[in-house]
Amino acid sequence: MIPVYRDTPELSGLLASLRSDISSGHVEVVVANGDSTDGSLAALQVALPAVRWVDSEPGRGRQMNAGAGAASGRWLLFLHADARLDARWTTTLEDADAQPAVVGGAFQLTIASSRRAARLIEAGVAARVRWFGLPYGDQAIFVRHDVFETLGGYEDWSLMEDVDFVRRLGSIGQLWFPSVSVQVSARRWERDGWVQRTVSNVGLAVLYFLGVAPRRLARWYYGTAPTTEVRAVPRVPSDAGPVSVIMPALNEEAAIADVLSEIPDGIDDVIVVDNGSTDATAERARRAGATVVAEPRAGYGRACLAGLRTASSADETIIVFLDADRSDYPEDMSALLEPIRNGTVDFVVGDRGGARPWHARVGTDVCVWLVNRLWGTRYRDLGPFRAIRRRALDALAMQDQTWGWTIEMQVKAAEAGLAVREVPVRQRARIGQSKISGTVSGTVRAGTRMLYTIWSLWRTRRTRATSTTGS
Repeated sequence: MIPVYRDTPELSGLLASLRSDISSGHVEVVVANGDSTDGSLAALQVALPAVRWVDSEPGRGRQMNAGAGAASGRWLLFLHADARLDARWTTTLEDADAQPAVVGGAFQLTIASSRRAARLIEAGVAARVRWFGLPYGDQAIFVRHDVFETLGGYEDWSLMEDVDFVRRLGSIGQLWFPSVSVQVSARRWERDGWVQRTVSNVGLAVLYFLGVAPRRLARWYYGTAPTTEVRAVPRVPSDAGPVSVIMPALNEEAAIADVLSEIPDGIDDVIVVDNGSTDATAERARRAGATVVAEPRAGYGRACLAGLRTASSADETIIVFLDADRSDYPEDMSALLEPIRNGTVDFVVGDRGGARPWHARVGTDVCVWLVNRLWGTRYRDLGPFRAIRRRALDALAMQDQTWGWTIEMQVKAAEAGLAVREVPVRQRARIGQSKISGTVSGTVRAGTRMLYTIWSLWRTRRTRATSTTGS
């Protein structure tokens, strides 16, 4: 059983490594796909007709149960798409089958990396299995089919479903851990950091054994508890003037449905601008009830401008800009809207405080300091979560097509004499890696563009002032 969720490259390599086993006729391979909209699997399905393909709602435990339901073998082996089995794996299961007391087990973890950290992690995993009899799901857990059914399969959890299953399995029979390896990709450790990933894994396990609910652990681990289904969210329009929300989005399939579900009532329409996504962002946004606009040319400003072309052009419309990565709390939108609705200001900027990576805070602080110094403003932040009247925004004649968009808006608002207010908004860990602050290099690139925007706006300020006076 191989649960997958948009893992086509990894799955392709795994199935290639199992080709001889598949063609032997003695091994049944079931792929449980958690995303039925993923068309990238079509070529594999045609090339490997002997593989059984089943669709399932997303969630590793749910998918493994779906795969097991389609399987017919005496033994079930659960394998991650980025894993590779030792050539002796089939004889190992035959040996297990010959031991009536053995109900299941797992292989010995190795990591596809030459780093010393990989060897230390392997040693730690081996010690955990030896002392506590507790393998994790990436160790290719195997179990007798009838025992799996007796236990009722995996729990429908977003995290720790493997730990729970192994504990239940060990309570009814003997577990066997042969000295045969399964090699897993190092991509998770390389992406998250060897130390950070390991500490996170250990910490989550400790919290689980202390009684913290798996759903809460999943929320901390993923940034949210993964949803099982995307549903359209009904909107109750505002009776205090129309409100349009514009959400630029680039590869935010993991977050978009949750963000849309958290947008409060009082919003007339939500426009998601797909800025060249290669995943299911647009499809999930549509299914959640949003209007989806395509702007394939990269650039945050381009996406915002595309959204504006679709939003209501009525002067009294309030335009809200909201990121699609779930780093903001959409329910804080009321704090942005209230000062505009009561007529005290034209433009409200969400002040994020210090809840961001250090390099992102430094970059923002430098840009804010420069803007305040040059234009005599008192801004505290350049937060993208903001609201502004349509007539005021149109008067600014926005032009920036990349990461200078927020700076241009705030500088031009000051030049135009708009009434501006900053209000505190909460922040949380975004889902996935930020296109800007996710890396130091990304922050530097975006910061460079923002500094260029400041310089360009300062250089052309007299031209804008002359144009305004002339008009």
